[in-house]
Amino acid sequence: MTMVNKLPIIALFAVLGFLLSSCGGDGTQSSSNTNYEDRVVMHALSDPEELTPINANDNGARTIHNYTHQYLLNVNHRTNEITPILLAKRPDFVNNPDGSLTVLMEIRPEAKWDDGTPITANDVDFSLKVLKNPETDSKALKPYFDKIMDITIDAENPKKFSLLYSEPYHVLESAYTDLQIIQDKIYDPEGLMKEFTIKQLFEDSKSKSPKLASNEKIKKFAEQFNSSKYQREVVSGSGPYKLDRWETNQRVVLALKEDWWGHSLSNVSHWFEAFPKELVFESINDLTTATVALKGEKLDAMHGIQPKDFVTDLRKSESFTSKFSTHTPPLFSYDYMAINMRLPKFADVKVRRALSHVMNVPQLIESFCYGLGTQVASFTHPDIKARLNPNVKPYEFDLEKAKTLLAEAGWKDTDGNGILDKEIDGEKVDFNIKLNFNTGNSRRERACLIFQEAARKVGVKVDVIPLEWAVILERNKIGDFEMFVSGWISSPLESDPKQIWHSDSATDGGSNYTGFGTPESDALIEKMRVTMDEKERAELYKKLHQIIHDDAPYIFLLAQKERIAVHNKYKNVLVSGNRPGYWASSFKITKPVPTPN
Repeated sequence: MTMVNKLPIIALFAVLGFLLSSCGGDGTQSSSNTNYEDRVVMHALSDPEELTPINANDNGARTIHNYTHQYLLNVNHRTNEITPILLAKRPDFVNNPDGSLTVLMEIRPEAKWDDGTPITANDVDFSLKVLKNPETDSKALKPYFDKIMDITIDAENPKKFSLLYSEPYHVLESAYTDLQIIQDKIYDPEGLMKEFTIKQLFEDSKSKSPKLASNEKIKKFAEQFNSSKYQREVVSGSGPYKLDRWETNQRVVLALKEDWWGHSLSNVSHWFEAFPKELVFESINDLTTATVALKGEKLDAMHGIQPKDFVTDLRKSESFTSKFSTHTPPLFSYDYMAINMRLPKFADVKVRRALSHVMNVPQLIESFCYGLGTQVASFTHPDIKARLNPNVKPYEFDLEKAKTLLAEAGWKDTDGNGILDKEIDGEKVDFNIKLNFNTGNSRRERACLIFQEAARKVGVKVDVIPLEWAVILERNKIGDFEMFVSGWISSPLESDPKQIWHSDSATDGGSNYTGFGTPESDALIEKMRVTMDEKERAELYKKLHQIIHDDAPYIFLLAQKERIAVHNKYKNVLVSGNRPGYWASSFKITKPVPTPN
């Protein structure tokens, strides 16, 4: 989604001044002007919406929280695997006779808060209670933890604990990469949540007559936690950096904690590497302006550079490449075209397969992504080999095969007007398609135009319709569309396929907009969600890939390569497909070598 902001006059002059100070000749400065202060200035498209841990759900906040707060587990940017952060090791699982699941965990012995007190299971208990409080603004995370029934803390070792789940859940570990562990001393100074237990909160959430939402202490805590105080004033966690200042619509600045507890573990994981004195997130909501700032060395690192600029300008500029290194790790997201299977014109699977053959994905990759993309055939990223079905190949661009399939489905040009037609419910219908995309997204617009031109050659008329993102979302929810192009952002970790691919999610706010779902695919998804063995689960993914491919509810398009530039004044640069594409706290400044007189 692209948002256009109307800047106040003062802000407009500030942007103009920034541009002028950034430019010099071809938009770059000589290396003699490089700033060697021990900090990293990174591009951000906008300010974070808020910085309240657990509540905040935008990418900007998540990026900052990775440096200010910590998680029990997270993604290793080098291996793309789950790795322990606050935990001493990954959890152990015990299947109970009644079908419930016990998860055993232990906090690292070194872990402590800024005031020197140890991080213990009590902090995990508090963080989960904040999440489960029915009035906190953490709705995006709540479903991933709603199976937690209770917590048991070891009487002899407060860093050891177990969580009781009502049933196994396959993305249990992945969920903890989104839950910041927070300190009650900071976020609940009045102790409002102390009298409540996870068991109480779980039982109340499952009750036909829940009562806790109206409890005065529950309400008071939530009101305080949801307030602006914790959105941008008090932002405190166990991570290596603290919030120094937030200058609205300009920058967020983090300062390194010199006595941070994790410094001694810098050889254990990149999550404990924290070297720059400052991390600066510079808000520039226009990519062209940001690229100018990058070339002028006003930015040290940038991701999401426009493909054309990245390939035809930056990478071909000796002035730029002498000062910056460029990187293209895989981006964990994919674009697709969705087909409304509920409509009679799309009911025949041969039609949906034909449309998959109509889309020229290689042309989109070359013409818009400048080769920095990979055609995909399923919802699993092509780099995640363990869960990818090798037998599922992308539909090839083949107009003759498309024509054959359409003819077999009964679509013929009976009146010679160049458009296929068919009798549906006693009425002759021309094969017209309304294809929606969100305004401002030029990549998706290009995909629509490529599809439109190829479809014309097989006798299908496509009307490309730009709509505001909010309108598309609203229409998708009620099934008011024929086709649309969109994308899903993910991570190398597993997600829950139920939200997009289960027939239950085709109604009541789910994201299964196409209406896909068979008894076989639903059963696979249900089994996948309670299978804790990774290898067994991987085989279920592969079977689901095949069913989706054969039924063709989506025309899968591409997964992009990330476009990253980082200044050469840093060493120990770690880039990754995980947002935002680099781990800035690992960067080490290199001082220039003095030139002899």
